[in-house]
Amino acid sequence: MSHRNEMPNIARIGALIGNPVRARIIGLLMDGSERPASALANEVGATPQAVSAHLSNLVAGGLLAVRAEGRQRWYRIGSEQVAEAIEVLSRTAMDAMPETNFAHDIRCARRCYDHVAGRLGVALCDYALKRRYVVADGTGAILTRAGGVWLESLELHAPSGLRRPLVRLCLDWTERRSHLAGWLGAALCRQLEDERAVRRREGSRVLVVTPVGRRLLKRRFSLEWSAIERCDAR
Repeated sequence: MSHRNEMPNIARIGALIGNPVRARIIGLLMDGSERPASALANEVGATPQAVSAHLSNLVAGGLLAVRAEGRQRWYRIGSEQVAEAIEVLSRTAMDAMPETNFAHDIRCARRCYDHVAGRLGVALCDYALKRRYVVADGTGAILTRAGGVWLESLELHAPSGLRRPLVRLCLDWTERRSHLAGWLGAALCRQLEDERAVRRREGSRVLVVTPVGRRLLKRRFSLEWSAIERCDAR
């Protein structure tokens, strides 16, 4: 007697991310970066041959995408949907091991794919929600008319034919509260980086808030970075 499948084959995806080296590669790329195989091999401490095989499997499974540039091949997370799924799994892992301790700086501010996470990301989200620039309910999040005016003041303009959500809320896996994702979350992150308010720490998802950033956060979002940095969210 044959049995029809009633679910997609998630076992293959589970096997892909269940390997420690592949999981580490995915984690490194969750900062939204593109990296060559040689850099990834150096970061995970595996041979180039082994990493090349892992990368091929991850690309074939749809978890990573690859771009050729001359003889160099650059790898990145396959899509925003893949990044969102990894974040969901990260929260599940945290729920299973609630006593896990993370470094102070990774909890303060980090990249979650292409948007700001950690305490800074949560604070930016709180700012938008309290002023009703973004309104959220059980079905999702929307940008309000006041939010549109806010975006204009920030000189942020959503492109036409947007293929991703304009705004969505992403539950932060260290803080267990929401930060901004979707186009809006990515646009705010990109603007903060372009204005050198935050800078990426090399080889890490950590975002370092600069002296310029401290002033900008206070002026633009009424946020005191020193208070965010000191707070104990647990």
